[in-house]
Amino acid sequence: MIEQADTVPFTLRVNDTDHPLMLEPRVSLLDALRDHLHLTGTKKGCDQGACGACTVLVDGERVVSCLAFAIQYEGRSITTIEGLAGEPGELHPLQQAFIEHDGLQCGYCTPGQICSAVGMLSELRRGRPSAVTPDLSKPPVLTEPELAERMSGNLPLRRLQRDRGRDPRLPRCHDRGGIAMNNFHYRRATDARDALALASAAGGAKFLGGGTNLIDLMREGIETPSTVVDLARVPLDTIDELPDGGVRIGALVRNSVLASDPIIRERYPVVAEAILSGASAQLRNMATTGGNLMQRTRCYYFYDRAARCNKRSPGAGCDAIDGFNRIHAILAVSGEPSCIATHPSDLCVALTAVEAVVRIEGAAGARTLPFAEFHRLADTPERDTNLEPGELITGVDLPPLPLARRSTYRKVRDRASFAFALVSVAAALEIADGRIAGARVALGGVAHKPWRALVVEQHLIGKPPGRELFEQAASRELAEARAFRHNGFKIELARRTITSVLLSLSGVTGASS
Repeated sequence: MIEQADTVPFTLRVNDTDHPLMLEPRVSLLDALRDHLHLTGTKKGCDQGACGACTVLVDGERVVSCLAFAIQYEGRSITTIEGLAGEPGELHPLQQAFIEHDGLQCGYCTPGQICSAVGMLSELRRGRPSAVTPDLSKPPVLTEPELAERMSGNLPLRRLQRDRGRDPRLPRCHDRGGIAMNNFHYRRATDARDALALASAAGGAKFLGGGTNLIDLMREGIETPSTVVDLARVPLDTIDELPDGGVRIGALVRNSVLASDPIIRERYPVVAEAILSGASAQLRNMATTGGNLMQRTRCYYFYDRAARCNKRSPGAGCDAIDGFNRIHAILAVSGEPSCIATHPSDLCVALTAVEAVVRIEGAAGARTLPFAEFHRLADTPERDTNLEPGELITGVDLPPLPLARRSTYRKVRDRASFAFALVSVAAALEIADGRIAGARVALGGVAHKPWRALVVEQHLIGKPPGRELFEQAASRELAEARAFRHNGFKIELARRTITSVLLSLSGVTGASS
């Protein structure tokens, strides 16, 4: 931890005006706008990226400004509610519409809602799909369900995923007013080699992609890097076809860009659907492919520094085992587990199913890892991945996989949007001559890592599709599942979800049962 709060000079372009600033690197974009530029239309609500009150536009795309360091956005064009209309005293058409249709409610969340709506309409015009777009191969149409889903990142005063006060069985929230993010040295990399060199020279460094998870963890005092290496200018943001028919995804490709890419939507719909089912549009505009792979569990006890957590403090114990464990693992937790947290990513479940390969660079050179080997089970809970210290994810390769064209992702969660999976299923099927010729199935929300359902796959091959077969396969996969006090329902939920997804992909009647 850095004892002295060092300030650094940088310039933010906000509402078409350049603003020279001298701030600590840890100052969020939201705080820079409100406290230093006095643009107070942008509001601070949850300060966790969930309520959308802090939404602004960056290069025309909506983002949440609370989960961004101000210094990250040097060289970008930021628009706040104050600059939306362009000219002083004028109103943007959406501002006028909110007034005419009495859409203000109390008014606190309104600036974020309006900025988000402007960004949402731009996304729609560009053909970006949402989680409820019925056909990813066609341009979306703005229906009421589309509108509700696309604006779901701006529901005012939503019940937050980590609002520990909502259930007395959850651990008490540590008073965040007493937690101050450590200051850090900020370094900006120009390419992958530069990023590795900067991290190596610093020691205790963290790479910064979108920052949507890292910044949250730093704010909670769980991550305390001495140096942050910003990768925003590293040229790893393209999606490229490979000679063998596969696809290479740069580590810095934004989730929203990946989900809307025509090749991904056509050849790997499971990947697009998984991304669209996660987070909000604002967060998808910020989050990167590499960062998605590196995100950490959302276990309540991991975030509560007063609780025992082997992932946060190895050897401390795991309060989740005998605590409120409704969202926790049911697979690979036999015996005396040291951790029962689950991996939170939706994208990673889909990448497991399509047998992606992770591209990595480090001091020892470049290497690759099959996606199934990238994340770890909870034998060493403090280590989420098999990355070596100082290594950097540079990309993810999707292999040529014809059966992935017939694939889907289903997520079962506590609410219709912006919630982590209780159970999710990514699956692809190939059926030839009335029998299953190929299958790929992966599960989310059930284990410490995305779970490749190899038992299901092996049981299906060579057999005609049908409900009884799918139920048998799911039951065999879950034969070793273990229920804790509050999550026993997950076993049956997983069995039913696997069955339903396979029925849907196979075209067998009764898929909704």
